[in-house]
Amino acid sequence: MSDVMPTTVPDFYQTQAGAYCAALLRERLQWFWPEIKHQKVLGLGYAAPCLGAWQGRGALCFTALLPECGGAVGGTTFGGPERAVVAEAAHLPFQDEAFDRIVVMHAFRSEAQAITVLRGAGRVLRDDGRMILIGPSIFAGRLRQCKTPFAHDSAFAPTTFRRVLAQAMLQAERRDEALFFPAQWGGGSVRRGRAGDIAGKVLAPGLGSIALVEVVKNIYAPRPLPITPWRRLWRRQPLMAELHAEHPAKRKQS
Repeated sequence: MSDVMPTTVPDFYQTQAGAYCAALLRERLQWFWPEIKHQKVLGLGYAAPCLGAWQGRGALCFTALLPECGGAVGGTTFGGPERAVVAEAAHLPFQDEAFDRIVVMHAFRSEAQAITVLRGAGRVLRDDGRMILIGPSIFAGRLRQCKTPFAHDSAFAPTTFRRVLAQAMLQAERRDEALFFPAQWGGGSVRRGRAGDIAGKVLAPGLGSIALVEVVKNIYAPRPLPITPWRRLWRRQPLMAELHAEHPAKRKQS
């Protein structure tokens, strides 16, 4: 297999290494949510390869592809093109609280974008729903998966990650990890990758290259006020002071 990473995220998941990654991630997702029959699940970013975790289990799966992932509605989407859409994260074409579960993968390129994506996802997530965020670990996760799309995803430090969640009115509840070794090392053998992950969790817990974090809505979290309006207010104060100072002088002249 070539050492050159495919040009788009969907192309990678058509390769042997991509299928290997998706299979291991699906196993971890089944551990988080073993039974979600009759529930609506959304894959956001490019999470279509992971939605097969609930194939044949009664879940109704949809896919929202972000334009920056290079995805297109077609055969690579789980559930068929009738359940897939290409949309901006800030303008997802779904009603509020439409989904019981959301899987977000390959959706974060910066802190600001992550906040936008999570706010959009939080809008379409039920108040009692759950969301799983999949991304590279801060502990050299992107370096170990440099031949995969995870190399282009943002890896947030714990303090930054908590700040991002707070800005989106979310909070973390559970965490898991996968792919302790580069995807190319697995040789396409899911059994070998599973054994490597088990050994990694025993010998080096917390050092997996891919982190899976389950988050829920924090409905009591205060939403921070934007900074820009306050800056405008302070800029207006000198002008208002000048107007008040000129006003008495104008009255005397009149």
